[in-house]
Amino acid sequence: MNEAAPASAESAVEGQQSTGEATPRRLVLFLPGHDPTDMDYHHGRFAFQAQRFAQLWSFGVEVSDRLDDGTAHLARWDVRSHGPNWRQETEYGILRWEDIVVELDDRPNHVRLWRGFAALFEFLINGTAGRYVKASPRYGGFFFFPFVIIALFAALGALAGGIAAALAAPFVPTIAAVLLGALVAAGVFMGLFHQPGRRWRLHQALDDWDVARQYLRAEVAILDQRLDRFADIVTEKLRAGSYGEILLVGHSLGATLMLGVLDRVLDREPSLAAGPVRLNLLTCGATIPKLALHPEGERIRRQAARVAAAQGIHWVEYQARHDAINFYKFHPVALTRSEFDRESLGAPVLRNANIKTMLTPEKLRKLRWSTMRIHYQFMLANERPAAYDYFMFALGPIRFSNLTYSPDGPIGHFAPDGSRRDAPN
Repeated sequence: MNEAAPASAESAVEGQQSTGEATPRRLVLFLPGHDPTDMDYHHGRFAFQAQRFAQLWSFGVEVSDRLDDGTAHLARWDVRSHGPNWRQETEYGILRWEDIVVELDDRPNHVRLWRGFAALFEFLINGTAGRYVKASPRYGGFFFFPFVIIALFAALGALAGGIAAALAAPFVPTIAAVLLGALVAAGVFMGLFHQPGRRWRLHQALDDWDVARQYLRAEVAILDQRLDRFADIVTEKLRAGSYGEILLVGHSLGATLMLGVLDRVLDREPSLAAGPVRLNLLTCGATIPKLALHPEGERIRRQAARVAAAQGIHWVEYQARHDAINFYKFHPVALTRSEFDRESLGAPVLRNANIKTMLTPEKLRKLRWSTMRIHYQFMLANERPAAYDYFMFALGPIRFSNLTYSPDGPIGHFAPDGSRRDAPN
């Protein structure tokens, strides 16, 4: 794993954190996946989850109001967290592209069906879907989910149309009965596609496959322009030197997009990541192989390899067996099956986000079939102390690299009253 700062700088930062002196400010920049959620909701959910995190660990946490004006491509707020013998200040930001997702979501359903399935059939015919099954059988199942649901809706539509035609046949000419049956079948199909299709996230899935195929071919100019802007933001923050560490977070498709951001940052100044500010990259619930395994995925493979080799970027990917949307035990750069903590393949080192240890057994049973809710658990507060704790990475007093090097993460570092065990009396 590549280190991000000289030993002297690291020692100084760690010394401040251990002695309880003023902790260097942390910056967290989160790039979401294909998610239409507005920023006010994001802020409210973050504040709520931060309080759950605080209660779990007996910390104090205060989340500010939003500090942006709502028009910028960076939504941001400040967080102060503390225990009896430590404190931490975090600037938290979300790199915004939900307006692009909402524009996709507003398209007519017939456009969504046509373009979404055009993308799916392409990934199927060129063998990419088969590579998914080999890489991660559960992700392979996730790929075929839209086909299964559409087949179900089509069957129900055909059944309704057949019944309508049969009922009308004694009273109208055969051609009229057939036309009536076809109209009823189409109406039932489109009605089911609208609901429960939207509730079952079928719309989101089809839009996601469509934009993924377009991004693969650099056909989404507005998205590439947005990544350019995100790279400007990251570069500005690194050059400012105002932070003890910077944590970049990419979730789901956002992990792939974050590679595009960092590729642009390295274009601007190749040695920037090797400066005095520690630069960390967390990918979680990531779907980088979704595009890297495509025959035309050379750009994604190049970006992943470049970020992995960049001096000064500490990249860790957390994967979860219970999440069907990530590629469990599959290395996103080497594109091969891999066990956790196997550093011989190079960055990122894979770590286990064992959701079974993060949630109570009752909660896990309740969510077992809620695929998207499990997928979002990477970004939510835990119910139990665990090695993976997103809010500890973002708001806790221990550096991201130290937490990820530790097999148990934050477990054992804090007393029941929230104080750090390694701080002097």
